[in-house]
Amino acid sequence: MGNAVVLAESARRTTTTGTAGETKDILADAQALVCVLDVTDADTDAGDTLDVKIQMYLGSGVESGEQWLDICAFTQILGNGADAITRVQKIALAQTEAAFETGSALAAGSVRHLLGAQLRAYWTIVDADSDGGFNFSVVVVPS
Repeated sequence: MGNAVVLAESARRTTTTGTAGETKDILADAQALVCVLDVTDADTDAGDTLDVKIQMYLGSGVESGEQWLDICAFTQILGNGADAITRVQKIALAQTEAAFETGSALAAGSVRHLLGAQLRAYWTIVDADSDGGFNFSVVVVPS
C-alpha cells in the first residue's frame, strides 16, 4: 500500500457552493484506491447536508475547458447526523467499468473503477439557515 494522500485537510467548512480541494498527484502504478471521508462533526441543523466526491482530472479540451470526472461519490451526510461518521469506498482498476457520459452524475454511494494521475476532493454544503457547517477530511490510500 502507498502512503495516504490528503485531498482535504480536517477543517470546519461552511461554504455552500461546490468547492474543490487542492489537486494531488497519485502513484502512477496504483491498482486501487481506498477513499475515506472522515466527518468529525456533523451536528448542525436537520436541513443541512454535505455531499463529497472524489474527482480525477481528464485534461483540458479546446471547446470544453478543464474536465474533472467524478469517480467516488460518498453517501450524503445529514446535518442532524452523528458527531463522527467515517465512510470508506474502494476503487479497483481490475473491475469492469460500463460506458457512461462524462457529464452524467455519479449516484451517491457509488464509484467508477477508473484512476487518473491527478485527483481532488469536491464538496457541496447546503446550509438551510446560514449557521451550520461540517468538520471533515478526505484521504485516499493508493495500493
